[in-house]
Amino acid sequence: MSCTAFNALVRTTVPSGRARRLRRALRASSANEGCDASAAADEEPVPPGCSRYAVIIKKPLGMYLETDKQGNIFVAELIPGGAAEASGLINVGDRLLATSAIVFNSSMDYGGVSVKKGEEQIRFSTRGESFDTVMAAISTWPAPRKMKLEFQRCDVVDETNA
Repeated sequence: MSCTAFNALVRTTVPSGRARRLRRALRASSANEGCDASAAADEEPVPPGCSRYAVIIKKPLGMYLETDKQGNIFVAELIPGGAAEASGLINVGDRLLATSAIVFNSSMDYGGVSVKKGEEQIRFSTRGESFDTVMAAISTWPAPRKMKLEFQRCDVVDETNA
């Protein structure tokens, strides 16, 4: 995606504070990563002993996410019977790399009421983003639609038996 197209994608009217923070993060991410917010995770090599996967599930996601000391967002707990557990793919400890998100690129004024339009579905990379910004990105996705989450799982090496 070109810089012009990306900037047009995130240019919107000023709705909620969470949406403004998300757009600021998307703009900052685009400036630092060649205008494509997803480029960072795609270019980062997969570490030895790790694998990446994507899962498509509906909200509620059925898992708790937390951050570690390095700022990575990971699955802290699966809710029994939830969508994450039912997928059979997501495990506790898996690192969230990217999520689906929605941004609006324009609005119309109808009798003093601003209505957002120009919905655009994007892949939002979590690399370098705060926990709150990632949660805001996830919250943009409507509950009835299936959303895509990308994870990385690394094998734990047990050095006591090695």
